[in-house]
Amino acid sequence: MTALSSRQIADFVKRGVKAGGAVLIYGPDAGLVRERADELARRVVRDFKDPFNYIELSDADVKADPARLADEAAALSFAGGERVVRLKTAGEAGASAAKTLVDALEKGSLKSNALVLIEAGDLAKSSGLRKTFEKASRATALPCYADAPADIRALAVESARAEDLSFEPDALDLLVSLLGEDRGVSRSEVDKLIAFKGFKNQRSGPGTITPEDVRATLSDGVGDALDEAAAAAADGAAGRLARALSKSAAAGANPVTLIRALSRSFSRLREAQGLIAAGESAQGAMKRLRPPVFFLEARAFEARLHKWPIASLDRALDLLIEAELEAKSTGAPQREIAERAALRLALMAARRR
Repeated sequence: MTALSSRQIADFVKRGVKAGGAVLIYGPDAGLVRERADELARRVVRDFKDPFNYIELSDADVKADPARLADEAAALSFAGGERVVRLKTAGEAGASAAKTLVDALEKGSLKSNALVLIEAGDLAKSSGLRKTFEKASRATALPCYADAPADIRALAVESARAEDLSFEPDALDLLVSLLGEDRGVSRSEVDKLIAFKGFKNQRSGPGTITPEDVRATLSDGVGDALDEAAAAAADGAAGRLARALSKSAAAGANPVTLIRALSRSFSRLREAQGLIAAGESAQGAMKRLRPPVFFLEARAFEARLHKWPIASLDRALDLLIEAELEAKSTGAPQREIAERAALRLALMAARRR
């Protein structure tokens, strides 16, 4: 099997791999790499503390002995049952050991009694480790792409459903806008939200997650900093924006998440201006937004409506689309791209005073 396409990945992970197989799991999203490796491993071995059926190797282990990976794959369990051998590599350090293993599997000279999982970071197309798996017929290369909003949405809905919870549409939209592209961080935040609502064995029946629940659990720290940055950019307050950007960086906000927070804020202004153009008052437009503008924020939101006409909002949203594409495709520093976009918006607003 060669490299899996994005459409094949979910089915492959759900189906699992039997002992005897070998999978390279790689990509820039370390949380997603770890999650998929865990899921594949648990389909073979339930207890990761089992010393007979589960073993983890490091780069140091296979660098000192490149045949170690293949030897562990061939070893029989003292306790019986299937085994998992898991190598976590920083990149090409495990390439030699992986090639020894895969070549032996391809030739039929190795009878593997374990599922071998190799976890790596972002690998270029020219990577020897990646090429070894992509060319093999008895091994699989499983890329882990950064989460798109649809992936985060699906993760949240599935996790909530498992605990008899459902999302109000506005709550799900807000959650997706606050989370970034790292699967590990997203799952942690979703789990925190579910714990806040209570697990199903702690409730008398199904529950519903509201926007207020999302704000209560996620809008501290990163969420607050992103909201402050979006508000400062829309207000044209460069000094306040600089402080909010520093705060968001310190809180660990993903740069792409910053761009999406800006996009969400300016999209709401654009939607409200559209309603006003159709005959609504500013107050009526703010009430019709989903979720509606919080009453404590209404005065500031209305002031931004006076500052940002439809044409300017369209230019702002185009700028943010271009910034996200640049952040994802050019290899330039993402934080600089996101912060430059925020500052350009603040300058646009300042000129309209």
